[in-house]
Amino acid sequence: MDQQQWQDFLSNEGAIWEGGRAHFPLTSNDSPQGLHLIDLGPVGGVSVSGPDSQKFLQGQLTCDLVNLPDGHSTLGAHCNPKGRMISAFSALKLSQSEFILRMPRDLAPIAQQALAKYAVFFKTELRDISDEFHWLGLQGQNATHQASQILGFAPLSSGQVSTFEYDGQRCIAQSVNESQLSLLVPASKAQELWLELSPHSEASGYDQWQKGQIDAGIPQIDAATSEMFIPQMTNLHLLGGVSFKKGCYTGQEVIARMQFRGAAKRRLYRAKCEGGDLPSSGLEIFAEGPQSIGNLVEACHSKDGIQLLAVLTIAKVAAGQTLQLKDGRTLEIQELPYDADADPLA
Repeated sequence: MDQQQWQDFLSNEGAIWEGGRAHFPLTSNDSPQGLHLIDLGPVGGVSVSGPDSQKFLQGQLTCDLVNLPDGHSTLGAHCNPKGRMISAFSALKLSQSEFILRMPRDLAPIAQQALAKYAVFFKTELRDISDEFHWLGLQGQNATHQASQILGFAPLSSGQVSTFEYDGQRCIAQSVNESQLSLLVPASKAQELWLELSPHSEASGYDQWQKGQIDAGIPQIDAATSEMFIPQMTNLHLLGGVSFKKGCYTGQEVIARMQFRGAAKRRLYRAKCEGGDLPSSGLEIFAEGPQSIGNLVEACHSKDGIQLLAVLTIAKVAAGQTLQLKDGRTLEIQELPYDADADPLA
């Protein structure tokens, strides 16, 4: 099933489309207790497989995969030599020889090509699997437990990954956090799995999933923001996505120097603004002056307007200056669920 066929199927299920995002306007998204079934169409991935996969990735990514147990996941990034993130992702470790990097669909080919430059001396294969497989999301209180009962795999704790069989095909479940579960299924089985899950859940829009990620302060880098940020600017080091003990990887010198010298002048903030058109990732943000003081990382619609994450100049935010999008909408800073001033080396 290709993307057009999938969109036609979901349209018949009540979806309306904004770009590649499905929305279900006739269903309620307000209850966190209920189970919500979400099309993660804007999400893609890169598969890394072969006997040298862990060794190869350990020398490229910011995260520590050697000390990550099989069947677990971690946030991470792949940087250029200047320490700027080409891609950021959730790395699913199925085994030392098989990994899935979950990331925005438009970033997957960029990530695959960048990693391929360094893979020539390793027994590993890189594939953009965004068309071959499809991601679905389940969200709500006890989402992982409910999904395990419906689909027949063992309950997962936060960060755990498991494979399960559906109609003779291998699928992958990842407990993203306490309320979000991602499912990777062959594209040919996505419709059947959706119909299997529908009686137990309520179809909800992609904004519902993205709001959960924004509320958690988890940055999402896409094609527009590739190579724009150093990991510390997006708080990735506070989310377990950067190891300062694993040794060398591409960009490590710049990233370590910024951490040990405390030189980061910008970091990730959560904010909201009034509704309207969804601002684009990478969009410049201004304070009380003509110079940009940061960039939008991601944004989504919500019942309270637009929720977003942005990388902003720390001093400007601390000074209490008015922050605005280019179109004049004012940003209201919101608290993050973690200490943004914490020292991961402490």
